Amino acid sequence: MHISLLLFVSFCLTSTSAGSSVSQDRPSATIDSGVVVGTSTAIPPAPHKIDKFLGVPFAAPLQRFSPPQKETPWQGIYDASTHKPACIQQFDFPEEDRARIIKWLNTPGPPAGESEDCLYLDIYAPPKGKEPKAVLFWIHGGVYLYGSGSLPLYDGSILAAIHDVVVVTTNYRLNVFGFPGSPEIPEGQRNLGLLDQRLALDWVQRNIAAFGGDPEQVTIFGESAGASSVDALITSPPHPLPFRAAIMQSGHKTLHPESSDSEKSWKKLIELAGCKESDALQCVRKKSALELKGIVERAALPFNPILDGVTVSKTPRRDRLSSINDTSAIARVPVMMGTNANEGSMYALPLARNTTEEFLHLVLSYLYPRGRPKGLLEALLKAYPLGEAGVKTEVGRMDRILTDVLSQCPIKFVADDSALVEIPTWRYYFDAGFSNSALFYGSGAYHSAEIEMVFGTYNTTDAPAFQVEVSRAMQKAWTDFAKDPIRGPGWGKVPEIASFGDGFRPGSSVEGKAVLEVIAEDLDKRCALYKGFYTG
Repeated sequence: MHISLLLFVSFCLTSTSAGSSVSQDRPSATIDSGVVVGTSTAIPPAPHKIDKFLGVPFAAPLQRFSPPQKETPWQGIYDASTHKPACIQQFDFPEEDRARIIKWLNTPGPPAGESEDCLYLDIYAPPKGKEPKAVLFWIHGGVYLYGSGSLPLYDGSILAAIHDVVVVTTNYRLNVFGFPGSPEIPEGQRNLGLLDQRLALDWVQRNIAAFGGDPEQVTIFGESAGASSVDALITSPPHPLPFRAAIMQSGHKTLHPESSDSEKSWKKLIELAGCKESDALQCVRKKSALELKGIVERAALPFNPILDGVTVSKTPRRDRLSSINDTSAIARVPVMMGTNANEGSMYALPLARNTTEEFLHLVLSYLYPRGRPKGLLEALLKAYPLGEAGVKTEVGRMDRILTDVLSQCPIKFVADDSALVEIPTWRYYFDAGFSNSALFYGSGAYHSAEIEMVFGTYNTTDAPAFQVEVSRAMQKAWTDFAKDPIRGPGWGKVPEIASFGDGFRPGSSVEGKAVLEVIAEDLDKRCALYKGFYTG
């Protein structure tokens, strides 16, 4: 609930987090742990300001490699006017790869740097009304190695102001700090980053009403590893369920679940850190965060979730398919999922020196480490001929293959499974590229390109009118779904697919281009080539 600061004027209270005096006209809320004070911001063309509460703690101070605990109460007023640090980031060497990822996916980076003290979330809230608002809870991506809820890309101000929803973005622990592979840690406590997400959702259930949000109208949404996290919450749900709907953008955690690299990486880490196996966990706990960060980045050690049966189901596809008879198997909530037209472009560019055949050898050795099915390589080369629409170069060909293999086809299979067991399921497709957001010439609708369109955080100073229209349509679809997930985002359920952007690219004409259309053509025509791998 909002509290008048006039009650505190005579006491000249100071901020818990920054030690500065608090202005009377700043918005405040009383939550489980105390009073928080934020800021108000005007977002044209909205007729009202929105309130921002940044860097609000949802957990007690952390003990390294231990599960998160509920936040501790504070005395006085907590100043929630600025972002708090991101969790420790991992950008692997060599320097060329590291610099490229930072430039493409982390610029501008976390506004407050990074720290182990990082379990904070940000709330963007419109003015309270007679009825509580729907809530959108965002889980960022970054292959579980990097990322932050405080990145400017994820600013929820426009969604809150224009579409009258409450937006929450959260941090969670990453890399070795979030997914340590130590055998000394109980299996159910190793996915610390996913436990962090669950605690943040618990915080929302307990506190979001103070910001005008409805804890019974929470939609979780995320992109890439964030979408994978959303799917993990669906297929291995917390109890009681802290959300009523879900959106998965370019990611899943259902098909072909893999064993984690974390245990192997942990063994290498303790070797490089000079620790003995007999007391490895204690030894690594004593190392500085900066030293551990340096080791994992230079050795490029991957740390990611394990199939623990607690936060990640060991049989997610079977659980989804059996849920029509066993409704407790998964969270049978309405779901929207989709992909971008050029999911593979940023991964294909560094492989430009390879031919498609050489590239396919790499892909198939990954998909089928024990040997690929006979004739598959030849079938793939035939299925992606050069000269076809959108496939004019070897790099474009690789982009198309990676898009199908990594995103489009698996999302199709998950959506089909979901619809098969009568879960309300919608699918979207983002197919537009704009010069003010391109990663490089020809990057197209690359992996993560839709995020700024959904949040409205693209560069508006030179945005063409068509980009503005596409972004508004996507914002409306996402928020309409959050407000009424039974009715849906505004188009028919699977097998229909809503396409945003109509293939627009820099330099092309907008004449005749549709902002949103239901696709008639078969986008998934090559997915049969991968069905055996993903669903067999």
